Amino acid sequence: MIDWTKARELPSETIEQREAIKREREAAVRKIIVTTLGGLVFDGDEASQARMSRAYIALQTKPDGFTTKWVLADNTAVEVTKETLQEALALAGQAQTDIWELPL
Repeated sequence: MIDWTKARELPSETIEQREAIKREREAAVRKIIVTTLGGLVFDGDEASQARMSRAYIALQTKPDGFTTKWVLADNTAVEVTKETLQEALALAGQAQTDIWELPL
């Protein structure tokens, strides 16, 4: 159990620096764009990752090669396979991890 009576407050400069870094990190995540091996360019922000995840899960019941419509980062509508969504999702997740590993 944590003894909160021994906790100390961080200096306000440290808190301000940490908050500034968090804002920069969040802004960087909103700008994530990834390119698959097939050359398709996907938005990779958190909302896009959530959409890719839902679509990928839904496609698990479909046969290999089944496609679904997807709108790419440049607003081009294309047909993509679950494998393509999986690749884009993995790339976006790794890009976010790389950003999140920046020091606080």
